[in-house]
Amino acid sequence: MSQVLDKKLHAGIDKLNEKQKKAVYDIIQAFAAEEMDHAPWNDEHFIAEMDRRQDNYKNGGKMISAEEASKLTRDLINKRKGV
Repeated sequence: MSQVLDKKLHAGIDKLNEKQKKAVYDIIQAFAAEEMDHAPWNDEHFIAEMDRRQDNYKNGGKMISAEEASKLTRDLINKRKGV
């Protein structure tokens, strides 16, 4: 679907005059800025949690592997499903 939509957008943009293209560009920039506002690295609580985890790791805190994390996640999901 995305490729079809991309082609339609490009075809439509090609038909616009400069003023219209600028308006479309401004809208795209506004959407992009909105997305950036919600990015995790712009969230002070997320950053604080990442800092806390890094400090914990640097001070010898227990870490688990990606495989262990995946297994724990699967186990929790299966427990919720009643499997």
